[in-house]
Amino acid sequence: IGQAFPYMPIANPGWMFPEYSFGIRDQRMQEMVDEVRAMGADLVVVLSHNGFDVDKQMASRVSGIDVILSGHTHDALPEPVQVGQTFIIASGSNGKFVSRVDLDVRDGRMMGLRHKLIPIFSDVITPDAAITRLIDEQRAPYEADLTKVIGQADGLLYRRGN
Repeated sequence: IGQAFPYMPIANPGWMFPEYSFGIRDQRMQEMVDEVRAMGADLVVVLSHNGFDVDKQMASRVSGIDVILSGHTHDALPEPVQVGQTFIIASGSNGKFVSRVDLDVRDGRMMGLRHKLIPIFSDVITPDAAITRLIDEQRAPYEADLTKVIGQADGLLYRRGN
C-alpha cells in the first residue's frame, strides 16, 4: 500500500495539483489494510512518504500493517522501530544507505524480520562512465549558471546548485 506525504497544500501550491487531495486518513488506511487482508494477503507493507513521526502515529492507530518503509524525513535508523505489531524502517536519503529486509512469513503472518542498514560509500565506487558522460552532457548547457557565484558570506561562496 502506498501512502503519500499528507501535507500537500503546505508543501506545494494547491493550484498546481487541483485533482489531488492528501491528508492523514487513518480510517482509509485501515480500510485498505482490511481489504488486502480479506483478499488473502499474508503480509502488509506500506511504502510511505509521510515522514517518520507521522508513520509512528499511523502505526499506533492502524492495525494489521506489518512493515512501514518510511520516507520523507530522511531518517536513517540502524534498527527498525516497533510500534505495536508494526515495524518501521527508515533508510535515510540521497542514496547514502540501502536497507536489506528479510521477512519470515509463515502460516498467514509475519513470524520474524531481519534488517540491515547498509552504508553506500560513493567515494570508493567507480562511477559508471556512460552515466557520467550522460550527466555531463545534460549539465553542459547550464554549467555557467550552475557555477555562477550569487553571494558570499563568512568567507564562503554560494553558488546556484549548492
